[in-house]
Amino acid sequence: MPDHINDNKKRVAQLKHLQAWETHSCRLLGGWQPGIRHWEAKHAVGFHLWQDIQTAQDIRTRLWELRVSRPDSSAVKQAVLPAIDKLASAQHDFEFIAGLYLGVKKALATAYRSYLADTQSTWDAPSIDILERAATIKDTQIAWAETYIEQVAKTDQEKHLVSRWTNYIEELIAAVGSVAGDQDTAEALPDLPPGYDILLPFGEAKRDDRFEVQLQGFDRPPLEDQEEHTLWQFVNYTMEMQAAETLGSVLWEVTDMEWNFYYDIARHCYDECRHSQMGEERIIELGHKIFDFPQFTGNYAWRQLYDPLRRYGMLTYVIEQDSFALKHETYKNYVKTGDSTSAEAVMYDIIDETMHIRWGQKWVPELIKYQNEELDVDALVKECRTAIMENSLSPAQRSYGEKAKKSSPPQPETPLS
Repeated sequence: MPDHINDNKKRVAQLKHLQAWETHSCRLLGGWQPGIRHWEAKHAVGFHLWQDIQTAQDIRTRLWELRVSRPDSSAVKQAVLPAIDKLASAQHDFEFIAGLYLGVKKALATAYRSYLADTQSTWDAPSIDILERAATIKDTQIAWAETYIEQVAKTDQEKHLVSRWTNYIEELIAAVGSVAGDQDTAEALPDLPPGYDILLPFGEAKRDDRFEVQLQGFDRPPLEDQEEHTLWQFVNYTMEMQAAETLGSVLWEVTDMEWNFYYDIARHCYDECRHSQMGEERIIELGHKIFDFPQFTGNYAWRQLYDPLRRYGMLTYVIEQDSFALKHETYKNYVKTGDSTSAEAVMYDIIDETMHIRWGQKWVPELIKYQNEELDVDALVKECRTAIMENSLSPAQRSYGEKAKKSSPPQPETPLS
């Protein structure tokens, strides 16, 4: 067989493995997001998982161009997923970040540059553009992780744990052979260090010591008390980190859906991180700090008692759908009172949530099939609404849920004028 045909097959196989590592690194970041304590790191991880799934999408697009009809082959999954499960078994968040970023992401950056050095610059030019960008993204993520680990792993014991785990991940990657799938056969994966076992999914969402943590949310002030109500609304936006963490758990726990499911859930997760950051930026503009207010994490905790289908159905079909009435009311009030900054922030949130509801309408029926669920969509949504009304620790969530039960909820297409 001519060398160029062998080279083409080799590059296609490499791209398929690299795409799989990016996809499942995204899932792994989602699964660990609730277990990461440091607030700024939660936001960074939310952004990085979105970058990872976008890189996977770019590589998939290139694979389609290269006439690969099934990028997600079972053979590639079988090569990648056992190692991903090992990576998930870190016992501390700083260990996890060290292993994934300084181990896997470094290996990916190296693999991208190896591919770039080996391929033909003219006829494989589209791959070059994608992988140069991917390598640069990985460099930035790795630099962030190095700084983060230096800041949080300060004691001798913490440094020892980081060193032991990164050494283990190096052994793991060596056993796999290559994140680009360059070896036909891989060695048996090394055993985890003594006492290590997978912690995912997390039953509670972690917060760092700068926060006071409470289970219950805040009561809504009267709309007429403009200053207090605006502060209340944007403090509540910071709590949308709980939604990101719930979606991260769904990313991890749902293991065998079609690829586009993971792309949409990752974007949804990233959007909720942005909404949380939007809330933080706005309360700083209003003269406060995020740590001035307790974080409540109870809604994440009780949602984890339900399966991924119901968690996702609660967020999309009920919580986000029902919240439109409140958000449109506050948007119009901000326009009326001349608070254009708050109005624009809420407008972008409404735009995002509209998209999330449509994704829910797309994926909840597919998750019903995936889980062999006996209920149809209507019955499932009714069950989800009941669960929220019985368990939600957000007074406003229960309030607009009650209103939605009495009237038809607004459609996602409701205009913002």
